[in-house]
Amino acid sequence: MNSRVENHTGGASDAKKVKDDAQLLQSGDTDGRAHSILEQSLNEIYLLDAQTLRFEYVNRGAQCNLGYDMAALRMMTPLDLKPEFDETSFRAMVKPLLCGEKEVIIFEASHLRADGTRYPVEVHLQLSTQPGRAAFLAISLDITARRRAELALQEREEWFHTMVNTIPQLAWIANPDGSRSWYNQRWYDYTGATPEEMEGWGWQKLHDPELLPEVMERWNNAIASEQVFDMEFPLRGADGQFRIFLTRAEPLRNSEGRIVNWLGTNTDVHDQRLAEQAKRETERQLQVVMENMSEGLVVSDFSRRLLHWNRAALKMHDITNADEALRDIDSFAKMYELSTLDGSVLPGKLWPLIRILRGEQLQDLELRLRRIGTGWVRVVSYSGAISHYGDGKGLAFLTIKDITERKQAEEALRDAKINLEYKVNERTAQLVAKSKELENFCYSVSHDLRAPLRGIDGYSRLLLESYHERLDEEGRSFLKNIRAATKHMTDLIEDLLAYSKLERRMASSTPVRLSTFVSNLLGQFQNVVGDARLTVKVDDFRVNADPDALAIALRNLIDNALKFSRHAPQPVIEILAQAGDGNCTISVRDNGIGFDMRFYDKIFEIFQRLHRVEDYPGTGIGLAMVQKAMERMGGRVWAESQLGAGAVFFLQLPLSSRSQETVSPTD
Repeated sequence: MNSRVENHTGGASDAKKVKDDAQLLQSGDTDGRAHSILEQSLNEIYLLDAQTLRFEYVNRGAQCNLGYDMAALRMMTPLDLKPEFDETSFRAMVKPLLCGEKEVIIFEASHLRADGTRYPVEVHLQLSTQPGRAAFLAISLDITARRRAELALQEREEWFHTMVNTIPQLAWIANPDGSRSWYNQRWYDYTGATPEEMEGWGWQKLHDPELLPEVMERWNNAIASEQVFDMEFPLRGADGQFRIFLTRAEPLRNSEGRIVNWLGTNTDVHDQRLAEQAKRETERQLQVVMENMSEGLVVSDFSRRLLHWNRAALKMHDITNADEALRDIDSFAKMYELSTLDGSVLPGKLWPLIRILRGEQLQDLELRLRRIGTGWVRVVSYSGAISHYGDGKGLAFLTIKDITERKQAEEALRDAKINLEYKVNERTAQLVAKSKELENFCYSVSHDLRAPLRGIDGYSRLLLESYHERLDEEGRSFLKNIRAATKHMTDLIEDLLAYSKLERRMASSTPVRLSTFVSNLLGQFQNVVGDARLTVKVDDFRVNADPDALAIALRNLIDNALKFSRHAPQPVIEILAQAGDGNCTISVRDNGIGFDMRFYDKIFEIFQRLHRVEDYPGTGIGLAMVQKAMERMGGRVWAESQLGAGAVFFLQLPLSSRSQETVSPTD
């Protein structure tokens, strides 16, 4: 027999049919209506002797499946159909039925067909007792279809597990009450948890304790409403750090629409959220910068829409409310007029933003901005360019500076400059006139004042020489005082003329070989040095100086040193020269009476004296001439002293370049 019958029923319906078939077979009516029903049953029905295990009855469905007829089956036992059993193992299995310990034994096995193929069966075996004999009733269900379904289900589960273990998300399955029953491998890899730790509600320990109540509330609400759960929250990883996950759970329903499970995924969005947060923070920072810029900023797209005005730009256009900011160039043209600084009105095609949108780069374009219909006018400077981003996308940036006050200040400065030039010219003319008057005065002093003084000096000298014996001592004293006063007046006039000459002298500079210069100058003091010890240490430096002015300065310092140290037990004068930092410093030191540094500011002023003229004669002009001479040469002079311990005066001049070979004729 080649035809086969497969039982595709299962579950509760299979159990009921097995029970019905068993009752019919145990009724003993195998020849009547019951026999007909058993023969048509889709189950395989066997009746076998409990002692010999030979088949006594096999219904037609079993014969068709096995490929044996009843004659052949009567010579066979279950051991011939079920290769996995031998007699010992089979009798051990049925022993509980014979002892009354069990009413039925259900097991799965395979049946061997006549053609050598096998098929799976589920066997319900029970003891059938009839008067005078014992038999086993076996009802077998062909479970080929069930095995196929189970295999298909197993394959689908394996496929599902492989899929969810491959996806980058953490995945899990929850029971209808919200407790979880399964996690993919990525969950365990990230959390470092074990399946035992995650069983049931163990997932809660991976949440931030502060956020867990909110998570539970929303999870419970989703379960109660049977709606999708969607939320972002942090989960703790194996390293103890929290990362933000986007969590979504979908309800899985059966054919009746009842939720049997929840499928959830956790997508790591931590880096994305941090990047978004950083981007928002950067945007806020840029917004703060733009809003607090002193320059105005207007941003436009290529369609000439004005996308943004910062606070300074609004103020520069006399717009007090940001909501009133103009949104396109056409609306701007209705309210404002642009013109050059000389008053020429600009057509729209020459406006700064239009030029930028055409691809020009502007830098400090100064224009006059006027609000139409009002007296509001400002002078502004425009700069800007296009910044590109993406594929051919870009924005035009226009920066604006309000330079109204600066232009007004420049205008005022120009006026002041013109006025100053006029005043300078006027003052210069006055100075030229004064200089001419000073020259005339010097000429008068040189000629008109000297002549009477020479007369007084000459006649007083003749009186002393010719009438010396006729005059008493008092008269001779009077004449001596007259002659001393005349000499002092003559010296004063000479010094004033020399000071005036320095004042009017044009500044000049030439390389001077210092050692030769000082040596020649000291030759003029051979007759006045007296018993003073003179020390000179001057190397062969070259300085840039006016030889005449330098001679005046050094001569006055040496005169002062000799004069103020003449009462010392052993007068000492020391002249040194040292070079450093591109300069030469000449010092003239004495061991005379010195001066109090509290009066330092007075010693270089003209006619200022710190000692009585009777004690130390002089005009009070010498140090003033030293300072004037150094000023004319671009040098400087200063002094250090201590009362009763001498003084030292310093002259500083720039060193001459070694490449210069031209030297002063004083060499």
